[in-house]
Amino acid sequence: MLKYLKFLYFIFYRSKIFFPKKSYSLFQEDLFIKKYFKKKTKGFYIDVGCYHPLDGNNTHLLHTKGWNGINFDINLYSIKLFNFLRKKDINIHSGISKKKDKLTMYYRKEINMLNTLDKRIAKIHFRNGFKKRNVQVNTLNYFISKYFKKLEKIDFLNIDVEGGELNVLKSLNFKDYKPQLICIEIHNSKNMYDTNYDYLKANNIYKFLINKKYKVVWHKKYSFIFERKKNDKKN
Repeated sequence: MLKYLKFLYFIFYRSKIFFPKKSYSLFQEDLFIKKYFKKKTKGFYIDVGCYHPLDGNNTHLLHTKGWNGINFDINLYSIKLFNFLRKKDINIHSGISKKKDKLTMYYRKEINMLNTLDKRIAKIHFRNGFKKRNVQVNTLNYFISKYFKKLEKIDFLNIDVEGGELNVLKSLNFKDYKPQLICIEIHNSKNMYDTNYDYLKANNIYKFLINKKYKVVWHKKYSFIFERKKNDKKN
């Protein structure tokens, strides 16, 4: 009984979500994503750094349409919440990076959207100090091959990992898998909350995705959505 009360606390009270909402994202990314895929009732998403199934979540509206996917987080309690609310999804307690490894997680609380594998980011987020522990990481390619004999398509890829975004991108074979839409955070390395986007062209995440034939179709603050160009061959 206490277990379920704790789940309800984290799912509804702590997230301040008591009734259905129009948007569950931080910056209403999910409204753009829902409109973009409005004709697609069944689809597949991958959410890296999923954090919470409702609060600040970019895939909840897709899930309510009948989509399913894989959710990853380095916080075990986050995955327990997803197992509780998204039983048809594959929910994995692991970090994602460009190779199998053990890395240090920097955190203040067990469930926090700002927990990170990047010490530099941790010093910005947690100025009053933080805890740390080792966590296992692996590649998206590894988990896709582990859970699927053949994954036909990734419709939507969401990445929110507080500093390790490029390593997540490098962990996916873009020759085999070309997500139609990618939502990702891009911060200015000198000022992570800068909203002057002149720094973008020099940013490694931006350059990586442009090189993979993607273009920016939506952004707000440090959240960007990239679309695979129409003339690129579909996977």
